Amino acid sequence: MAFGRWRRKKRVQDVLGAALYERDRWARERIDRWWAAGGAERDEVWRGAWFLLIDAGFRFGNHERPKRVAPVLEFLLEADPTSPYQPQVRLTACLPQTAVDPPDGVYTGDPKVRELVDAALGFPDQELRQRLADLLSVTDQPGLLDALEIEFRWRARPGPTYVDVAPPGHETRCCLWFGGEPNSFLEIINANPNLPRRPAEPDDIDLALLALLKDRLDLLPAFDERALAPRLLEYLGTWLPEQVHERCRRALNVLSSREGAAVVCVRALHGDPEAIAAARDAGYRPANPALVPVFLLLTRQFAAYREADPDGRVLQLACSAGEPRIKVDVVVRRVLAILSTDLPDDVAAAARRSLRDLGPADDSSVDDLERRWMRRAILDRALNLKREAVAAVVDAGYLPEDDEQDLLPLLFLTGQFERYDREDPDGTKLPAVLAEDGYRYKHKHFRVVAKRAGRPDPWPPEEPSSPGERSSTWHPTTWPSSFGAGSVGPFI
Repeated sequence: MAFGRWRRKKRVQDVLGAALYERDRWARERIDRWWAAGGAERDEVWRGAWFLLIDAGFRFGNHERPKRVAPVLEFLLEADPTSPYQPQVRLTACLPQTAVDPPDGVYTGDPKVRELVDAALGFPDQELRQRLADLLSVTDQPGLLDALEIEFRWRARPGPTYVDVAPPGHETRCCLWFGGEPNSFLEIINANPNLPRRPAEPDDIDLALLALLKDRLDLLPAFDERALAPRLLEYLGTWLPEQVHERCRRALNVLSSREGAAVVCVRALHGDPEAIAAARDAGYRPANPALVPVFLLLTRQFAAYREADPDGRVLQLACSAGEPRIKVDVVVRRVLAILSTDLPDDVAAAARRSLRDLGPADDSSVDDLERRWMRRAILDRALNLKREAVAAVVDAGYLPEDDEQDLLPLLFLTGQFERYDREDPDGTKLPAVLAEDGYRYKHKHFRVVAKRAGRPDPWPPEEPSSPGERSSTWHPTTWPSSFGAGSVGPFI
């Protein structure tokens, strides 16, 4: 029986090949009759067509034989009023409901739906390519819509910076445009009235851009907002058409879940300007009450901050939050930076008071580790001569705890010369430290402080290289070329 079925399939393929490649009228009449009969006979013709396509290397790179593919595609694009989908052609009459790849094993003529999208973008025959693009622009066939969504996902997922995709002077990480105008794939997506569809899975976040492009914000609540919120912020950080950016902002302002709002608040704490604007406009607050004061301070909501932190304990409260998503050093650096702006006097005084009281509350306190990280962040900024950090270190008496090598550079750079002179009375220890670990510091900072204090520059002089020593000077021939690194061309 199996041999008989194989012979029947082989006979159908031979007749179909004669009809399409040799233009045999008798063979074509038989094929049309089998197709019209429906049932098993139509299925054999359908599978025979895909056998011919695969045998011709359909969309298989340089192995494809377009002249053998074209007659089969033309056959599948012929009208068929029995198709339940638009457009009513043989192709939509028999395609499966999904675009999943055929199962592994013996090939029995299973269609490869995704290759049809690829052909609509790059088949060599321009007329056939356009016919496939026109079909995809109107179809409601579920398998073809699946295939379009599969292609859309990777193009919408932020990747490297694509070359020539955005308008001149801009950069984008989504591959759906060419020079700022929709590429051929996006033209199909824009034209198809049956996209976007409601996502089958809430975490299918790449399809959120499809809803944004077609102004279907009503579909966004179907996505998981813990994934949607950071993706919206990511889209706002790269070039997209301005109307899409505006829709992203609108969506960020109406997040319905605490999880989505919490993501925006965390990004706002870390300084994302779009997250700050969304949090302020929507009135979001961190889920953890301990983070509310520092959040209000860093988003410049000063009236609310005064109520939330009347005692100037903003950083101490944050220490008790135990929020793993918060980068403590970033928060401290942002507090130091905001003090250099035009803050109200009482708000600035409260923040400075908190910066100067980060000593260990108790050796057994659960927030002591957070305090140590905060002190370390302040010390790091002081070593870079950040004014507010230097003042906090001097006033609070913060000193390095984990690396004694930092002590002398810190005392010198923060102008604590009385103690510095006690630690290094003859001025030889600091040059020795810098000779060993100078890569950790910047010579210009020591020059500035030395000139200001009327002291000699402690930076050790560079040792002259011996005549026979090989030069380490960079030269184009001594370093691998980075041509093309970090960017790729567009996929039309």
